[in-house]
Amino acid sequence: MDKLRNSFYKGSYPPKHTTHIADGNTRCNVFEGFIDFLSAERLGLNDGSDSVVLNSVANVGKALTIFPDYSVIACYLDNDEAGRSALARLRREFGDKIMDKSALYPDHKDLNDYLVATQPKISNNSKLKL
Repeated sequence: MDKLRNSFYKGSYPPKHTTHIADGNTRCNVFEGFIDFLSAERLGLNDGSDSVVLNSVANVGKALTIFPDYSVIACYLDNDEAGRSALARLRREFGDKIMDKSALYPDHKDLNDYLVATQPKISNNSKLKL
């Protein structure tokens, strides 16, 4: 998917697709976007679980065929109406397998917003050492 971004606009060329990172685990983490997936990596939340990046909550329907074999589906979705709606749809489809992980970042829009707010800032004067 090609993305168009700058400081004034964020968009992409349709159609959007889901990304499934599978390694045969019984647990799966679900993220609304790839930046949230990367934030989870930074926070150590992916802990070997498989992952699904929706790339838009509009893709929940496209992802439904991925989830039946998972015993736990941990959802790190946005704290907004669209995220709650996607979570509700997943709960209707998969019941108790669905875990709402947004309680980890209740005062933030999403997992990345939480990461940015809680991690130490790198000063402009410091050099990144690799």
